[in-house]
Amino acid sequence: MRAMKLSLPFIILSTLLALCFLPVSSASALEGDWELGAAPAAFFMPSRDIYGGGAELFGRYSVLDGLSVGLAAGAYGARNTELKHALGIYNLRAGLFYSLDVLQWVPVIGLNVSSIFSDNHTYQWHRNAHGLSVDFDFQLLYRGIRHLGIGIFFSYHIVLVDEDYMTAGLTLSWFSGMF
Repeated sequence: MRAMKLSLPFIILSTLLALCFLPVSSASALEGDWELGAAPAAFFMPSRDIYGGGAELFGRYSVLDGLSVGLAAGAYGARNTELKHALGIYNLRAGLFYSLDVLQWVPVIGLNVSSIFSDNHTYQWHRNAHGLSVDFDFQLLYRGIRHLGIGIFFSYHIVLVDEDYMTAGLTLSWFSGMF
């Protein structure tokens, strides 16, 4: 019984990986498709040694083949290694995304405008508990499973009144359209 409990996660992971590599005719995001997803991520502000983790929920709509508009909301908890105080960061993002959607591996680039909110007033953009940033996103998505995608992403957030930060992690997506 114990061996079965220990091998169950391995069996589930192996099955999911095998499903990822099943052949499909093409993995294109067509005009009119919706993409809904979650992105668990790490948070880094290297200049101040602030790090943490969190997640974003996002939705995108393909207005043209390969071009999407999107909205996202995220929450991150971070710490400073010197001061040991908590820093809660929340963002709302809106942007444009372009995907090269001719392969099962789909590269996506994005440009967002982000409104940032915080519950800690230590830094300049936190003093008023809000700020604004421009975000550059890169995502590599695998669309080998019907209606599902899994990938990795990296975002660089240029904060307009304080120091920049980065987020990176996984994406899990559901797509409304057919392949």
